[in-house]
Amino acid sequence: MCDKLEEYGTAQNDDALIGYACFVRGELYYHRNDVVGFYREMLKCMEPFEHIGEWGYLAMADNMLGIMSLNRGNAPFALDYYYRAESICKQYSLPDIEWVVQMNMGALFLSVGSPDEAIKHYDIAYRYILDHKEMPSFRQSLTAVAVGLGRSYMQKDDMTTASRYEAIIEVQCTPYLTKDEEINVYCFLARYYSEKNAPDEKNHAIRKVIGAFSPNLAIMDFFDDLYDFLSLLLETGDYTTFSSLLAPINAMAEKTAIKHMEQRLLDLLLQFYSCIGDMDSYKKAAVKFYENEQIMVHENDLMIKSMIKLRQSFYRLSEENSLIYAESRSFEKKSETDPLTGMYNRFRLNRYGDVAFRRGLKNHTGIAVEILDIDFFKEYNDNYGHQAGDRVIQYIADCIRKLQKDHNIFAARYGGDEFVLIYENYTEQEVFALAKELKQIINKGHIVHEYSRTSSKFVTISQGVYWGIPEEDGSVWHFLHEADGLLYKVKTKTRNSIMVGHLPIYTNGRTDNSEGVLVTEMEDGN
Repeated sequence: MCDKLEEYGTAQNDDALIGYACFVRGELYYHRNDVVGFYREMLKCMEPFEHIGEWGYLAMADNMLGIMSLNRGNAPFALDYYYRAESICKQYSLPDIEWVVQMNMGALFLSVGSPDEAIKHYDIAYRYILDHKEMPSFRQSLTAVAVGLGRSYMQKDDMTTASRYEAIIEVQCTPYLTKDEEINVYCFLARYYSEKNAPDEKNHAIRKVIGAFSPNLAIMDFFDDLYDFLSLLLETGDYTTFSSLLAPINAMAEKTAIKHMEQRLLDLLLQFYSCIGDMDSYKKAAVKFYENEQIMVHENDLMIKSMIKLRQSFYRLSEENSLIYAESRSFEKKSETDPLTGMYNRFRLNRYGDVAFRRGLKNHTGIAVEILDIDFFKEYNDNYGHQAGDRVIQYIADCIRKLQKDHNIFAARYGGDEFVLIYENYTEQEVFALAKELKQIINKGHIVHEYSRTSSKFVTISQGVYWGIPEEDGSVWHFLHEADGLLYKVKTKTRNSIMVGHLPIYTNGRTDNSEGVLVTEMEDGN
């Protein structure tokens, strides 16, 4: 069905159908544990979703790519996907997706031993869940976030706070658990009661895990819990239970074809043989561990090359790193340019924006973030065609480059018809003047747009600009969010009134109230 849908979408030049077909196929491959197929389809769905602004699906695709990357042992790669998903959710007000991303980011930081960072993300999800008790999955979601927070505080050796979440789980969650959910909960409780030196409660939790365990579990959803559970059994000398569970868990991991999972279990097996003094078995397991390492090198190479071929706009490899096997190394070499315009893309924006913010914070100098888009671009595409639309996007990029030529301005294509500019070391008035200059440069092109619902019948842009001096508790994404809100105000104002010539530019500085202070509104006939 998805193949037919994609074929029809291609014939109709319908990016929505193409993107949806690839996304659904990717989900199917995910549940089948087909890593190569999953990456292929999820990466394929991104470009059409970006083109039509399907930000919800794009955020979900990034989130799933993050999950798979973490399962494959590449935390930096996973973090990049999660950050992009988070950024999309904040930019386009998708809290119902963002809280899931925050949960997964919490799990990532917990897995790499950063409990403070994990707690920050889990807390965001926790607040959302408590504010939406009406959602059908409330009980399951509360259980998952409470377990995550409990584990995070245990990792910090803060058993007092961990106990609060243990109480929430025991009172509000355990009476409603399904068999699968018991795995997640009782693996945590076994660890918790072991830390509390409560052997009876710990043994009860261990029995519950054994009772809930099934070889038909979706191992990718429970692997971290079971891995920690096996580690606990080793630490406490429960070798009989460890032996009874390791083999079926390993068999499930092998079916996923994710060697990183197998390696983690082999590491536990090596510890087990060392503990019981079985050195012959230890040597055999060590040989397999080494062989797996070689397979992982080869598999990672193939995966990287496949991803680069499919998404050249996101990644690149130079000749000297063609033999690098670690995905984290390839992550550092990703392409930072947009193929249509030659401008920097969102990857580079992520990096540069953080650096610019920290620089402004250190030097106590102002920065400004501008987000602009093309007015009624969908109508332009629908009536003049996508190729003409691409030429307009290229024209806007060329105009931005003219502004950049003589000024210290960073610019990137944000996606679709949106661009982001970052100004450093300029006053509000100077930023406003540069934004006005860009508008004038674009207006001089006189590109006909008969289907625009502005007062102009030429291609025009809307701009939202937010200026300020960075503060400790802020981030560049706050600037971007505010600029996007101002852009929305421009759009709303324009459609509720007739402007002569071009759309207004809003420049916003210090936020003296919840909506900010409007410094300047510009409209003229240029």
